[in-house]
Amino acid sequence: YIITSFNGGASFLPPVRVDYISDSLSRFPTVAVDAKGHPIVAFMKFNSSFLKSRWVVTKSTDFGKSFTKDVLASGYSGPNSEVCDCCPGALVTSGNTSAMLYRDNLSNIRDIWSGVSNNNGTSFDYGFRVDSTNWMIMSCPSSGPDGVILGDSLYSVFLSGGSGSYRAYLSKSSLSNRAVSSISRLTDNIPGLGQQNYPRIAADGDAMAIVWKQTVNSASQ
Repeated sequence: YIITSFNGGASFLPPVRVDYISDSLSRFPTVAVDAKGHPIVAFMKFNSSFLKSRWVVTKSTDFGKSFTKDVLASGYSGPNSEVCDCCPGALVTSGNTSAMLYRDNLSNIRDIWSGVSNNNGTSFDYGFRVDSTNWMIMSCPSSGPDGVILGDSLYSVFLSGGSGSYRAYLSKSSLSNRAVSSISRLTDNIPGLGQQNYPRIAADGDAMAIVWKQTVNSASQ
């Protein structure tokens, strides 16, 4: 369901159902708002047995009163790929571009991918990997990505254990080239650092801020 406010959050309209998906199951909703003020909603979708996990997107053209049939926004790594089924995703928009960031699962390689729409979320016609850490893990790490779009660049933050340690990363990708431009850890080595997780990113104009959780000498920060 979605609720909307048009007075700065002072009050909200009644809930509207988003995921009319018959016998399928859904989880992990994420929402963005397009340049005209209409909501775009993504959620993970399964069949009735909680199998065939994938990310789908549905959009509204009437400010959240109704939503279109959902469209697929994942599955670009190969025909046998699914999505990491207990990792949240993040939908981000800028102008007519929408990016659906999610953790993929191709034979237990669980890197971060992005489905991309150039028509305001109507269809996601291509996708690419924004994470080159090649993390192979047999179970779901329960940690998803976040991102922002600035111009042609998609910035994404995520957890990876591909190096052998849980670390938070920042990647910069070119939407037009459909490829990663750079990827780096958020921090240098920190004495006593155990692990990092749950990075989130926000932007306003050219300014960006990133937050995350970590443990140092067994203490949470």
